Amino acid sequence: MALAAAVALGTGTLPAAPASATGTPEDGGLMVVLDASGSMAEITPDGTTRIAAARGALDAVMANLPAQNRVGLRVFGATPNPGADSCTDSQLLVPIGTNNRDELRAAVGRYEPAGDTPIGYALQQAGADLGQQGFRGILLVSDGIATCEPDPCQIAAELTAQDIGMRIDVIGFDVDAQARQQLQCVADRGRGDYLDVSEADSLQHALERLSTRAFRPFGVVGEDAAGTVDAADAPELVAGTQYADELSGDRPALRYLLQREQPGSILHVGITGRLPHQGTLSIDATLTTADGTACDATTVAALGEERYSIFTGRLSAAEGSPSHACATAETLLLSLEAAAPPDAPVPFELRILEEPWPSNASTLPAPTDAERGWSLGIAADGATGSLVGGASLNDAPLTEPGSYTIEMLPNEFQFFRVAADWGQQVRVRANLSPDLPAPADAWGILQVLDPVGADVGALLATDADGTRWAQPLPEPGSAVAVTTAPVRWDGDPGMLKRPVVAGEHYVAMGFGAAEGTPPMPITVTIEVIGEAAAAPDFSGTPDTAPAVAEEAPAATLDDGSLRVLITFAVGGLIAIGVIVLLVWLWRRATRRYV
Repeated sequence: MALAAAVALGTGTLPAAPASATGTPEDGGLMVVLDASGSMAEITPDGTTRIAAARGALDAVMANLPAQNRVGLRVFGATPNPGADSCTDSQLLVPIGTNNRDELRAAVGRYEPAGDTPIGYALQQAGADLGQQGFRGILLVSDGIATCEPDPCQIAAELTAQDIGMRIDVIGFDVDAQARQQLQCVADRGRGDYLDVSEADSLQHALERLSTRAFRPFGVVGEDAAGTVDAADAPELVAGTQYADELSGDRPALRYLLQREQPGSILHVGITGRLPHQGTLSIDATLTTADGTACDATTVAALGEERYSIFTGRLSAAEGSPSHACATAETLLLSLEAAAPPDAPVPFELRILEEPWPSNASTLPAPTDAERGWSLGIAADGATGSLVGGASLNDAPLTEPGSYTIEMLPNEFQFFRVAADWGQQVRVRANLSPDLPAPADAWGILQVLDPVGADVGALLATDADGTRWAQPLPEPGSAVAVTTAPVRWDGDPGMLKRPVVAGEHYVAMGFGAAEGTPPMPITVTIEVIGEAAAAPDFSGTPDTAPAVAEEAPAATLDDGSLRVLITFAVGGLIAIGVIVLLVWLWRRATRRYV
């Protein structure tokens, strides 16, 4: 996963399983859309034709898809000499359905490269093939740029407009820079992922990942939050329900009303999303009472390069007392505002947790920082077995502590769930194989998110070797590592985003490398340390006394820690400078057209 740079249970109600206004996964399905244009007859870098590589990869993937999954197949550009019909040359070879794997594999073997590349028209038809109900996915595989109108990027935007049930993933197979730019745009506007591959093994891996992903909850899911610009018209949101919405050029500021069920409770709001385009995003998020009393504020930011596209943040309303207005107000106002209007819609999720004030608050240990120079107690050797992560928080598999081997393509993100109780810490290390050369321009990022999706990895706490959460992977065996502090209840979390909620946390792994890099084996080792302890008691009368802070030893910085701190400080100043410069350039550019 990429960094989401956020400036900064008793009877608590955790978000329920995401619900979609468009139906269930059983109503929708996956439509595979394949390029059969003449360029598919060209030779790939590994010596086979593109069409042969596509046939082999699709045959293997179709054979392993569960029979109950709804899948269909459409091709475009398959008609020799189509003449005037070249821009509508797309055929539905296998309608969407179950138990049709033999038919799918036979159809894949029949199609030949022949005509033009009407990607936009094929996407329109695929949208109609899938209908309007349920979670629906289009998986586009193409080796070139569109040669016909309509513009496929515009069609992708139209298909997903106001429809959180639709997603378009794209695989660019041995493409040039111009085609890659267009195909990435299709994935961006389609709220999907773009994977770039150049040979048969990578194509099969990409197809397996994206086709499997289509039958899990999509990356951003939830009930439509329908935020409004005017607070007077803001929709009411309740704890225990996951919501989805999007910021856009037309909707750069959104307001919501959060309903409290129990006086004296703490409301936690998690914001999680993905920036679907290059550039920057900065969201000012505030939580206030109806009369304007400030409860919490943060700035959630992301850089739109492949390795910096996920953003997270958390707001908490309590202010240190169950009698404070932020803990007693029946309604709170949540405001999200983009510093600059995004040039494409940016989808995000809202997770809302309401947690009663404990009756033993004064005896609970106060939150602490994570230990520096920590070590894993599990060997990072992949001995637990292989594992496939989810594509988002919503489809992350529940994972026991252990050391696993995963495979990742460049610019891919994988997510895993792990349980962490009160008093426990999550520690994770991910490393390249020590027996294989490190790919060019390799980079790794490792995060731990709390149950509402907020980043709670300690940025300054490295492992014993000095490895940290985000860094280049220049050599065989290079690694990234992250730890959390112990999960502790906090009645006044403010701007300190430590782990303050027990439950299932999320491990997010991001991997970047040069385009065309084949699937890379990565060892991910997950450890949960500490005995479950110091749990809040939510059954009695709220304890109004503040929590007792622990005596902490005097902080000292060794040379390595000091270098890390200086590096992060300098890096932070540079990042802020870049964002300010980009915003200034954008504003200057827009003024030219006013």
